[in-house]
Amino acid sequence: MKKTILSLLVFVFATTVIFAQAKREREVKNLFAQIEKTNDDFKKTELANRIQNEMIEILMEADDFYYDFPSLKNVGKILSPDQQIHMYTWNVLLSDGTPQYYALFQHNEFNSIYIMSQGDAEVPATTGYVSEKDWYGALYYDIHPIKFKDKEVYLVFGLITSTNGETQHKVIDVMAFSKKAIKLGAPSFVTPWTGKKKQHRVVFEYDKNAQMTLDYNKKKKTITFDHLAPVRKTSKGVEVMGPDMSYDALVYKKDIWEYKADVNVKNKKDKKKKK
Repeated sequence: MKKTILSLLVFVFATTVIFAQAKREREVKNLFAQIEKTNDDFKKTELANRIQNEMIEILMEADDFYYDFPSLKNVGKILSPDQQIHMYTWNVLLSDGTPQYYALFQHNEFNSIYIMSQGDAEVPATTGYVSEKDWYGALYYDIHPIKFKDKEVYLVFGLITSTNGETQHKVIDVMAFSKKAIKLGAPSFVTPWTGKKKQHRVVFEYDKNAQMTLDYNKKKKTITFDHLAPVRKTSKGVEVMGPDMSYDALVYKKDIWEYKADVNVKNKKDKKKKK
């Protein structure tokens, strides 16, 4: 009898929590809707901050690392392959089209939640470490665990939408987690754009209407990406880059990502066709 009562109480509690989470998610969806309806940038930012706070409270109440806000379509949700990092990113467009970025990260082992938000849109520098407080802002869409100097870190790919009406950016960065903080960047990228100087991250700028791919191969420890070449000029005569149907790569050896030009990806494509 006692087991039956206990089971019933657990069921009631779990059901109550689920209904409470669903209600709060509906409130968050309503906040997103309010952002789309207003042209007041101060109001947009205020609502966006409320969204972030509400999502933090939902995660804390859920107490479930795998909870992923099932009804929120405005939020990108990515789980790392090693099941250690759950990240949520989204942006808010101001009245002039300028994006503001927001992010939440959960660390499974540390049982920690990390918060990042960005006030003014900016393109990240390729050198120097970045903390949560001076985050450049991006929509992260891929994450992979790697080793850097014998420490577990995470390779991330992010999109930074157009801030000038002409181009957009993609970023390859590295995240290191401690129990209380995130540090972005690792002096490990060597590219022809900076000579022999090591970069902490790689940033690509290309036509806002083009698509650029970044593809990570865990087995080969290789990032393959579209080679960018001039495709047009702006009204001011500035060259705008775009994919030219060839590919370059970054190959990871001894804690360094080495640039390789004009790599062959034909075999990879052929294998996909055969499947």
